[in-house]
Parts: sequence; C-alpha cells; structure tokens
Amino acid sequence: MIFDANAQLVVGNLGWVDKGALWTFNVRSQQETRIPVEGAKFLSLRAGANGFFRLIHHQSSDQAVSIRHVRAPHIELASVRLVQGRATFFGEVDLWRHVDPAAIITSDFGQKAILIDAARLRVTDLDLTWFTSENYDLGYQGLVDSIALRSSDNIIISVQRSSTLVVIDQSRNERVGSIALANRRGNPQLQLRNDTDLFASDYDTLCRIDTQSLVVLSSVRLQAAAGNTQQFIGDYEVTPGKLVVARPFSGDVLLLDPDDFRAVGQAQVGGQPLAVCMLSDQRVITRDWKTGRVAISQF
Repeated sequence: MIFDANAQLVVGNLGWVDKGALWTFNVRSQQETRIPVEGAKFLSLRAGANGFFRLIHHQSSDQAVSIRHVRAPHIELASVRLVQGRATFFGEVDLWRHVDPAAIITSDFGQKAILIDAARLRVTDLDLTWFTSENYDLGYQGLVDSIALRSSDNIIISVQRSSTLVVIDQSRNERVGSIALANRRGNPQLQLRNDTDLFASDYDTLCRIDTQSLVVLSSVRLQAAAGNTQQFIGDYEVTPGKLVVARPFSGDVLLLDPDDFRAVGQAQVGGQPLAVCMLSDQRVITRDWKTGRVAISQF
C-alpha cells in the first residue's frame, strides 16, 4: 500500500479481493472506494518518487504499465502498451523518471521481464534464458518481482519459492550473478531503502542486501513455525528510518530498526494482517489477508 499524507489517502490492491481495481481508503472519512482499471485482471503497484506510483495491468491484452499519483489515483498520467511486441507510449513521458523501469508483466501467453526506457521510447525484453525447466519447475515457480538498482546497471529478479535472486546487467542484458538469501524458499518481495540498501523477504525471514557487493549483510527470522508448519510474514514497508512488517499468523505488525532489525515497537491488529503501510511514526494501516478488512493500529 502507498500513503499520501497531504491527501490522507491510501492506495493499494489485494488481488484476490480487489482483482483488477485500485483500492483507495480516505483516512479522514474512513471511506473505501475501488477504481476499475480497464482490461486488467489484477494489479501490482510500486511506489515511486514524489507521490507517483507505477501500476502493472496484469493479463491485460495490451500488457500495459502505467503511472498515476496517489492524490488522484483515478487519473492515468502516462502509460506504455505492448501490442504484438510493439511499444507505444502515451501521456507525459517525463514522468517515467519517477518510477522503477524494470517490471514483470503477465499476459495470456505467460510472463516476461521488461525494461522501460521512456527516454528512447523503447521497451526491452530482459534476458530470461536462465529461466528454464532445467533450473526451475516452471509449473510451480513463476517470476515474482523485479527492481532496478540506483547505484549500478543491475536489475534484480526474484522467483517464486526460490531463495536465490538473479542479477541482470541491463546494459549487456544478460544474467551476471545471483544473491543467496536465507534458504527459506519464499516468494521474495523487493524494496530499496536508498542507493545502498536492498531488502528482500524470504518466507518467514527478512534480508538486508548491500547493492554494491550484492551480499546479504544481515537477516532476521520474524515468524515462528506452528507445530511442524512454517508460517510466512506478510508485506513490509521500509523507509530511511523505519521498517514495518505485517505478521498474519501473529495478528500484529512489528516496527523494526532497518539498520540492525532491532524491534522497537509492536501494534496488535487481530485477524491476519497482510498488507501494511505506515501513516505516521506511531500509526499503521493494514488489510486482512482473506477479507481485505482495514484496520488502523497504534505502536
């Protein structure tokens, strides 16, 4: 989820609840709305700079990726659409500098990783020659997430039920390395805190990675097993000074120091909080895993 403090508006999407619609929540009025996105069967959002966010229209016939602003999420400001391999850009092209250029898109023909170069009005298919049945169970594992590092030409791609991130050099468009996480076989979600720190979830564990050496600096297991069953953590949000992690199997949100993973707060939510976003230093908003129920909690 993404929060704009000036508009007091939260934007997000829980695929199995919201499907192909943007969900919004007005913190002042407590009102929820859904904004249908034409052609999309489900969506994924990534926050950009200055309130802009990137929206992937999964399984849309035109394989669209668009840009909107949290204060006016109903307005599509820019987009790129891929039809028969041809990229067409619409709207304010300059806005692409505010959002991540690497994306995993899903069409009726499967997944692919792309790099959006709006300055040249070009979209490049990233190298996936490593993503084969010899290396992965393609019926069981899909591409999960991608992110372009700010400090190098590298793009990081995560794979479902894999604890190894793949490193792509965008200038050469080829696989140049890998990053071993915590061997928890998660579906790693990726977030940059700054130019040097990349965070990745790995099922019940969170990892902090140095973007220069591509080495995991530290990791912490945040969710204990129940009996003989492992339990995963939910979504997380990292800022320069704060890190919040939802725990659906503990019914709470942890507030951690992102430098050393030291716990500095806990918010009891109840239910199974999965999506999470900070509203302030002391307040956090969550949505429930199965129902999408909204809760605002205090640390």
